Amino acid sequence: MRLFVTILQGFITPLFLLLVLSLATPTGGTSVSGLISYFLLVGLIYPLTRSRVNEFIEEQTTSGEINNFLVKPISFYKYLLVDDLSWKILNLLTLAPFIFIACIFLLWGNSPDYNLAILGISVVTTAISFLVSFNFSYLVGLFSFWLDEFWAINNVKLVTVTFLGGVVLPYSFFPDWSNQLLKYSPFPYMLTWPVRVLRGQFEPIEIIISLFWYAVLGLSIKVLQKMAISKYSHTAS
Repeated sequence: MRLFVTILQGFITPLFLLLVLSLATPTGGTSVSGLISYFLLVGLIYPLTRSRVNEFIEEQTTSGEINNFLVKPISFYKYLLVDDLSWKILNLLTLAPFIFIACIFLLWGNSPDYNLAILGISVVTTAISFLVSFNFSYLVGLFSFWLDEFWAINNVKLVTVTFLGGVVLPYSFFPDWSNQLLKYSPFPYMLTWPVRVLRGQFEPIEIIISLFWYAVLGLSIKVLQKMAISKYSHTAS
């Protein structure tokens, strides 16, 4: 049931926005058919790249079950990463036939070498997107050690990531200046990056930028987690 709900949630927002935007005047050279293919791909890729581990961290902190990880030689980060990754693999197995069909229609007519290159890059970017998304969500979740009403932070995180991550709107609807700024932020590489790759919108420098943010978020996690555990230990004692 959880797997079904997760996949269904990945389609609700894109389908709703597709309906709304199809009634609007296309901007930035985006056609209705382009919106259809974009949001269908978002619905397929979104369940594979998003992470809501921040909500789980809040639950563990609020309930006190986080103690299980503080008294045992278990890496909280690695535990959550493996758990989240296992769900992504289940999502992939479920969505694989639909992704395969979508790729056939999207890449039809191109040379085999080009298609293999695009598919290879999309696999790599999907993996990196998940890792960046996981690190960002994990980092946000650590703030629950200090904040009581953390549900508001979760909501702000969800809205910010889905909007700036290209789930709510394609970047073609954004002003050029904002696209230039977003290009060097982590948001374009968290959710819909593989969608843009499959649509032929890829620059090699994006790999470097995404790995940079993965490393920065990872280092930030190490620093903040030590502070969080220290604060939690003093509070518990």
